[in-house]
Amino acid sequence: MVNNKLDNNKLNNMLDNDLFNPIGKYTKSLRMFYITIVLSFLLFIATSLFENAFNSIMSIASFLTWHNLLEFLSILISLGIFLAAYYTYEQTKNLRMMLIGVVFLTMGFIDAFHTLSYKGMPDFFIANDTANRATTFWIIARLVGAVGIFAVCFVDENRIHKIKKHYLVIPAMVVIIVVFFIITYYPHTIPPMYIEGKGLTGLKIILEYIIIAFLICSGFLYLKEYIKTGDSQTIHFSCALVVSIFSEVAFVSYGSVYDIYNYLGHLYKIITYFIFLRTIYIYNIQKPYKDLLIAEENLKHYVQNLDKLVKQRTAELENLNGKLINDLESARTMQLSLLPTNLPDDLSVAFTSRYYPAERLSGDFYNVFKIDNENIVFYIGDVAGHGVLAAILTMFAYQNIKAVGSSENNGECIIKPSDVLQNLYMRFNQTNFSDEMYMVLLYAIYNTKTRKLIYASGGLNATPILIKQGGKVKELDNVGFAICKLAEEIIPDYKDIELKLDKGDKILFYTDGLVEARNSKGSFYSQKTLVKLLSNNSFKDINSLSDSITESIFSFTEKKGLEDDITFVLMDVK
Repeated sequence: MVNNKLDNNKLNNMLDNDLFNPIGKYTKSLRMFYITIVLSFLLFIATSLFENAFNSIMSIASFLTWHNLLEFLSILISLGIFLAAYYTYEQTKNLRMMLIGVVFLTMGFIDAFHTLSYKGMPDFFIANDTANRATTFWIIARLVGAVGIFAVCFVDENRIHKIKKHYLVIPAMVVIIVVFFIITYYPHTIPPMYIEGKGLTGLKIILEYIIIAFLICSGFLYLKEYIKTGDSQTIHFSCALVVSIFSEVAFVSYGSVYDIYNYLGHLYKIITYFIFLRTIYIYNIQKPYKDLLIAEENLKHYVQNLDKLVKQRTAELENLNGKLINDLESARTMQLSLLPTNLPDDLSVAFTSRYYPAERLSGDFYNVFKIDNENIVFYIGDVAGHGVLAAILTMFAYQNIKAVGSSENNGECIIKPSDVLQNLYMRFNQTNFSDEMYMVLLYAIYNTKTRKLIYASGGLNATPILIKQGGKVKELDNVGFAICKLAEEIIPDYKDIELKLDKGDKILFYTDGLVEARNSKGSFYSQKTLVKLLSNNSFKDINSLSDSITESIFSFTEKKGLEDDITFVLMDVK
């Protein structure tokens, strides 16, 4: 078989991207998660060893410079995360990514306010003479991030959403403006987060622990989702949240806004933002290009092997087609075996028949057989459509038409045609055939001694034709209800019709495929043409007359072929 998949090693070398390496299973990703926890912890513990050295070499001016660099870098990363999610939302419809982008947009602006209002920075609308305003901006930004990312955990990653993106951005901008005005011009409405000479307030520390709790919950939810779905995006989010937790722990631990734990918290923050940016960038921007490259390589591979694929598929189709044809031929043989082979032909009456299916399997059926020395039963019918389903329905008819039953003295008695149809109708309504399926037929009993014909119609839409000696032709009554699944609404009353026949009479029973056959011009063979043919050839015996009907119908249809099955039975009273 042709290999239809692109070689993974070739793709990995081509893309040089470990994050989406197909061999990166649970073990590798979980190992990365645990390593992130260990390294973050070791860095936090090691920081205490360098606290005195840091305080001796890091002046306030130097700290502010580093602080500004780290904060502005985090702000740029926040905007990058937002822009990556915003400008790919129309294509991805990924609401989770869009909401994360909006959360980082909000944090980015509030972080900008925090940076510009930091103690020691130039005036930002008002004088930056205390650390409380910057700290308040900081804690609000962290709350927005922690609560927002926690809420996003409950958004279905795979669900396609049609929410307009500006409906998400506008509320975020309103929040940003409201936060700026309240903290800048109405600071007394919010309890202080930092008091000069004392340090962090109890409220600020409590809020930090609340933020840590939200981050822990979010990390757990993303880790749980990864274990359930195997989506590596969620495990990278979990790693980012681990680093963010240590960042918040660092911000709880500092005593001065210029000490080493404050500096460490900003480093953790940059790492957190970078992981988020890399994950969102890869999934929203790089991954589609990778998928496109895979598609292009697979397409190229298919084109290179197209001839081989075509030959292979052709061979498979020919094999399947051969099996199907063999099955249809077997079904056709079985269906033909149900047709009578030796029709009654004695001194009193003779029968002959012709059977021309439009396909391998037919929807027409008939039978002629003796039930005793005096009575002959025959029936002819047509089911809806033709082909396999129609053939199955003919099998049902053959199995369920009962000509005789039990009498009161435990002997057998002949069932009247009307009762045969009534029984068949009720049996059909007990089956699981679809409501669209139905059949029409005519059932008759002929007594050779009395030359009396009794028949009942089950809606056969082809009128039997009586041919008298001398060429006189008469269409017989043929009113009846089809065998269909309407027993809950209608219980039909089938009627027996009696007809006394004379010596030399012939009767043609047929299905509608005979008179509804069409030629290449679209014209029907018609009842009129058939009646005229029978009248002109009434002197012929039934075998010769059958040949004349066959020759006439196939001469009429020419090369067009049959659109419906044709079946007819000729009866000759001697």
